[in-house]
Amino acid sequence: MKFAPDRWAEAFINTMGDDAAEAFTILKILNDWAVRLPGAVSGTAIFGELSAQQMEKLILKAAAKLGLENSRSLEGASHFLILMVKKNILNLCGSVIEEIGKLIDLDNKTVSAVLEYVKQPGKELEDKITEIIKEQLHANEVRLIKKSEPALIGGFRLRIGDRVIDASVLSQLKNMEAVLALPETQPAGLSNGVA
Repeated sequence: MKFAPDRWAEAFINTMGDDAAEAFTILKILNDWAVRLPGAVSGTAIFGELSAQQMEKLILKAAAKLGLENSRSLEGASHFLILMVKKNILNLCGSVIEEIGKLIDLDNKTVSAVLEYVKQPGKELEDKITEIIKEQLHANEVRLIKKSEPALIGGFRLRIGDRVIDASVLSQLKNMEAVLALPETQPAGLSNGVA
């Protein structure tokens, strides 16, 4: 059966209920720690020799060292991680975490947008872009991820999911090239210059 990170994410959200956002943050921290353990990604070495009980103690000890308080969220996140270890799919936890983030963002009406630019836009333009996104997509919050992209030559490109708003010089040059490559059209009524 094919692994479905979206189903695991839904199970996590449903199980954690109102504590999902906090448990999600803890899960990310614990996963970052767990994948560094010997044999974590391959499911061998340390995990093959540990029982779930031993693994839980190890995770809770690490949580204490990481400054995470003992809570329902920590318990839920650690049980979820242990289940992934038992199923030997810890290497897939990153894809589940990504899906959980999407579900939490959807619930909170948070939109992630990638702003690519050559020269970093000023705060005014960033604020304007954020406000337009909020207005158009009815979002409560916009997470603007800024990324330098010298290939754009100038202007910017905005990516929201699979939508792209391209206001770059590169895009304008490509459009101009496409228009210039079109065959010339003749005015109506004229054919080959003979009247």
